[in-house]
Amino acid sequence: MFFKKLIEINKSDFLNDKKKRFIRQKVLEGNIVVIRNHIKSKELRDIFKKLKKNPKFTKDTRMVEGVKNICYRANQKGHGKYSTNDFSWYFFPWNKDRTGLMKKVKKTFRQVIKLNKYDPDKLYKNTPKDRLVLRAHVIYYPYKNGHISLHSDPTNVTNITCGIYISSKKLDYDKGGFYVIDSDKKVCFVDHEINSGDMILFYNGLYHGVKP
Repeated sequence: MFFKKLIEINKSDFLNDKKKRFIRQKVLEGNIVVIRNHIKSKELRDIFKKLKKNPKFTKDTRMVEGVKNICYRANQKGHGKYSTNDFSWYFFPWNKDRTGLMKKVKKTFRQVIKLNKYDPDKLYKNTPKDRLVLRAHVIYYPYKNGHISLHSDPTNVTNITCGIYISSKKLDYDKGGFYVIDSDKKVCFVDHEINSGDMILFYNGLYHGVKP
């Protein structure tokens, strides 16, 4: 699917169950919904500093029963022209979280789960044996060479992705970033319109990537 436009809503509308249908419809049409100042920038940046200070990398990223929180580096080439260079941290609700991230985003995640037509109470209790689990994913793209090729994600399990920005253009980098493609095949840098602490909602099937 191609990108249409950015649509801004406020935080209270995002958390209002009566607005779920409207938000879901706009996202599934190819729009990116933006919620400004969703979480305080300093709180997010402090959490990321903790993560980046002492990463404990693993090569085993399998989602199996009892899996601990995961940190790994993806620097690889896949089928065709697909490639990626990033650092990822996965957080699961059954593990201890010394950063405070899972507590910070719980209210947000519950609403995003509802937008994807699942029961948040059930999903928060699920573990890998249940085949469907919740995870928080922090992604860091290294300055100058961090990237992920243009792609779209599966839509058979969820339809809507939530992204909360830790970084801001000019403050952390001067070009590139998260982009989408419109119907004229034009590259549109969403990052250039978003600040640290803002949140976006977009359709998994939307063509997107990250340029260095």
